[in-house]
Amino acid sequence: MNGRIDGEKTPEGRLAAVAMSVILQMQLRALEDAACRSCGRIAALRQPDYADFRDAMRPFIERELLLARINEARSGNGKLLTSRIQELCADLAELNRQLPDALRLVP
Repeated sequence: MNGRIDGEKTPEGRLAAVAMSVILQMQLRALEDAACRSCGRIAALRQPDYADFRDAMRPFIERELLLARINEARSGNGKLLTSRIQELCADLAELNRQLPDALRLVP
């Protein structure tokens, strides 16, 4: 994944970096499939579709939603919000643990 995913300051910038990384990975996979076929090995050329984007981007969209909720809770004050922030941070940590190592981000 592109280092800009974590370095971007805006949600749309981070999601754009994720989308670009997904496109590059799909292009690489297509080139590998084409090389495999040219070597004489039989391989089905799998064309990417919207489901590839949906599946790849789901954890990152969920991450952005959690970050937005955490920031919203932080902007308020009071002890009730502290428990909500802790709950959302735990959700975010769990989501990050579910990501493959190559995609794992530190909020």
